[in-house]
Amino acid sequence: MSGTRVNYYKHVGKAAQHLMAIEELLEQTTLGPKLLELIRLRTSQINGCSFCVNYHTQVLGLLEETPERINQAAVWEEAPCFTEQEKAAFRWAETLTKIADTRYVNDDLYQTTLDAWGEAGISELTLAVGMINTWNRLGIAFHTDHGFIDQLLRAKRNELAHA
Repeated sequence: MSGTRVNYYKHVGKAAQHLMAIEELLEQTTLGPKLLELIRLRTSQINGCSFCVNYHTQVLGLLEETPERINQAAVWEEAPCFTEQEKAAFRWAETLTKIADTRYVNDDLYQTTLDAWGEAGISELTLAVGMINTWNRLGIAFHTDHGFIDQLLRAKRNELAHA
């Protein structure tokens, strides 16, 4: 059966607004808007959330991220366009996203990420990964309508114009 699914926002809208408030706070972190969006994109690719992959790819375009970096996010480890600090963020994001496979974050990965980002950065990165994983699960479970992306992008354009 592949029909219309529940509009989760209708039932958990207040909670979703709180999630969006957290997202707004993440925009102010040391991660920076481009890396934050790249992490959201990569996590969404891993989880297979087409809504989020579509949306975050377009937001990266609005942020004037290069097509090379957007396209290479899926293969970041081999891509020369990412810094070692960015690669540490990707590695951390992938490990946390796939945590059910291992139920473990090894000490070397933790220390490398801590060294690359510091205490605030690793904490912010962990929250960002947790948030996009939450959005991915909502998007996948409820087949979020891609038509909603235009509304989100208009809001993002407005936000960027007033930044």
